[in-house]
Amino acid sequence: MMKMLKSKVLFLFAMVALLWCIEGADFLTHGRLDRLGALHPRTQIGLAQIFSSPFLHGGWQHLLGNTLALIPLGILMLMQRAFVPVMLISILVGGLGSWVFSTGASLGFSGVLFGFMGFLLARGLYTRRPLAIAISLITFSYFSGIVWQGLIPHEGISWSGHFWGFVGGVVAARQLKAPRRDDI
Repeated sequence: MMKMLKSKVLFLFAMVALLWCIEGADFLTHGRLDRLGALHPRTQIGLAQIFSSPFLHGGWQHLLGNTLALIPLGILMLMQRAFVPVMLISILVGGLGSWVFSTGASLGFSGVLFGFMGFLLARGLYTRRPLAIAISLITFSYFSGIVWQGLIPHEGISWSGHFWGFVGGVVAARQLKAPRRDDI
């Protein structure tokens, strides 16, 4: 049990380290990675950027904000063995939604974070397990302000990435609704 917990914590911090290293590389190349990898809607190259844009950030402050949300959400996702599948579904659904509906280039891990929030909120509804319901309620009470603020269009914020990432999380909760015996 302790070994499994240690490996989950290491995975989460490796993910955080990866995001920070990528931002460091972007900083050293004077923003070239952002220019090449940010999702550009309704362009052919934008389809490939669906998979690069979540790992890029518009500066250190943007990355710090996403990191502060990733740690608690990541812990909850790893507890449910859902981090990687929900991340991939959120990247795909969120990226496709942004590609179709966004009005400007977008980047950042926040679409995935909104996917995690959507998953955690919907998981209790789909599984009807007491602990999953409790986590849904805790997620709602802790992150509901962020969810509503992130879904309202603001200048410079990819609300469509947030919205479609959230939808991706709900889709993932529906698709992954059958919990394993040791999941919560």
